[in-house]
Amino acid sequence: MPWLIRAYLAFAAVQGLGIGLTGMLLPAEMQIPLRITPLNARFVAALYIAGGVGVLWGAIARRREEARLFVLSFGFATLLILILTIGHWSDFMADPLPHRPIWIFDYVVDPLLALVIVPLYGLWPPRVGTRHRLTPLLVVEGSVLGALGLALLFFPDAVAPGWPWALPPLLGQLYACFFLTFALGALLAARETEPRTITGFTLSSLVLAVLVLAASFLHLDRFKPEPVMWVWFAAWGIGACALLAALLVRRASTLPEPARVVAERVEA
Repeated sequence: MPWLIRAYLAFAAVQGLGIGLTGMLLPAEMQIPLRITPLNARFVAALYIAGGVGVLWGAIARRREEARLFVLSFGFATLLILILTIGHWSDFMADPLPHRPIWIFDYVVDPLLALVIVPLYGLWPPRVGTRHRLTPLLVVEGSVLGALGLALLFFPDAVAPGWPWALPPLLGQLYACFFLTFALGALLAARETEPRTITGFTLSSLVLAVLVLAASFLHLDRFKPEPVMWVWFAAWGIGACALLAALLVRRASTLPEPARVVAERVEA
């Protein structure tokens, strides 16, 4: 595991978890150059924390192959956010918020480093993928989040009226960057050959689902009294249960034989 990959992912983890935890606990102090409501801040925070968990998992990997998915995903996310920032420069620079210099630095340096690290260490997806137990679940996750991300990115004004709460179009496009990143990660994980990587990405997705539900319940009064609210909670709730079950099944399948027998007896 080259030190540069580990340092890159560790920096990504500090960045994601720092912004995310601040936004979740103190939404008014969230370190992004946009003025957003507490509900939107906590939703963005959930995206950052979940991503931070994933890159932290990659940072402590023993081999570079176990970290490639997280390097690719983080580089992809930061490149999308850089493009979004440039495309809406006046919006991101409208308010003299103290977080603008850090935002610009991070989202210029991060994708550039990824463009160097990926080819330098050969962190491309495996040419021949492997189907595994979680492949169907991850394909569904990638398809759903990918479709939602593309809709938010290219048609934010059309999606906003059907969103469970008031959603400014620019913020919807910021959400899209994260949804598309998780979609990419899920599709890569669906054919991943490294078991530890699959577990790490599934854990990151579970953290996302749980935190989205927590943020939503904290601001239930901001939701529209429409059926879309029930669809929202049902979708994330089912996703969280499915991901948790997948992790438990995966853990049981990797236990040594005596431990597996004991676990099966306890479950019985």
